[in-house]
Amino acid sequence: MKTFKIVISGVGGQGTLLASRILAEASISAGLHVKIGETYGMAQRGGPVMGHIQIGGAAHNPQIRKGEADALVGFEPAEASRRGVTYLKDGGLALVNTRVTAPVEVISGMVPYPDMGELMALLSKVTDRVVAFDATSLAEEAGDPIATNVVMLGALTESGELPFDEETVLTTLRDSLRPRFLELNMRAFDLGRKAYREVAS
Repeated sequence: MKTFKIVISGVGGQGTLLASRILAEASISAGLHVKIGETYGMAQRGGPVMGHIQIGGAAHNPQIRKGEADALVGFEPAEASRRGVTYLKDGGLALVNTRVTAPVEVISGMVPYPDMGELMALLSKVTDRVVAFDATSLAEEAGDPIATNVVMLGALTESGELPFDEETVLTTLRDSLRPRFLELNMRAFDLGRKAYREVAS
């Protein structure tokens, strides 16, 4: 099969790395070859975090080349735009959480936060498949904003782009999460699926 390439971007503390690992474990459960690479920029202090995941095929290097990602999962709009314009292929899928989590450069006053319309316009130059919604508000509705990563996984699964089915992702989530957090995260996953259907339509 052709390699399916995903870039996950966000800032430290958003659960981007856990999302990357769940996708990697789901790939293994589906019997697919997977390569995963992660980069941290002061991850514990709100710095940029990025994950590269290559599923299927025969990828030998986890690093995705510029302009080759089939999907971008952006947990923070500025980071999503920055990584999307670099890595997303023409016509790829961009899933973007619109809730701003200001990076350290903005918090420290070094730079202003970019205009949201400009960020989405930049992504739209790469693809017309931008699905943007406030995933953090849906995680709050599910019971905890930290479940934003699972909301985004639900949206990605609903897109039908992944080379394995929904049950594979759900089984991996059940195996990865502590039992007391399971119900909350299942709600978050379903809300992400629903958001994708509503926004993409």
